[in-house]
Amino acid sequence: MKSKILLLAISSLIFIQCASQNKTNDSKMPTTSSETVNSTYPTEKPENGTVRLVEKQNIFSEENKLNITFVKTIEDSRCPMNARCVTAGFATVEVEVMSLHSRPRKFTVSTQDNKNSFVFQGKKFTLTHIYPSNSTQIGFEKLKGKYVIDLKIE
Repeated sequence: MKSKILLLAISSLIFIQCASQNKTNDSKMPTTSSETVNSTYPTEKPENGTVRLVEKQNIFSEENKLNITFVKTIEDSRCPMNARCVTAGFATVEVEVMSLHSRPRKFTVSTQDNKNSFVFQGKKFTLTHIYPSNSTQIGFEKLKGKYVIDLKIE
């Protein structure tokens, strides 16, 4: 009996925590010291079925009943917008997802085609965009904490 009450209490706390998260995608874009880099942040709302997250932001997707966190950007070796490169490079991010009835799971996704998605509880998450574009003056170290991603959920 005590274990049932304890389980109910823990479930209630998890539900309250998930329900108290931001339910909208209206987040203010970060800014950098470069207007050129700032101009590469999105100005339009993401398409339906897509969530937009600022680095370290946590939202609750009411539609999918999932708690989604953009934990951090692991790597950004994309070609700077004001440079010429032999390869396009890629960016890699860490995302944490949790449902009302599961523990949180961390996933690493990349802008590389074969590593740009993961599946969690039957839903496919695809990294569709990462903002901003870096430049030769504003690189990965200066952009840490200022990245924004779009995740399509199908």
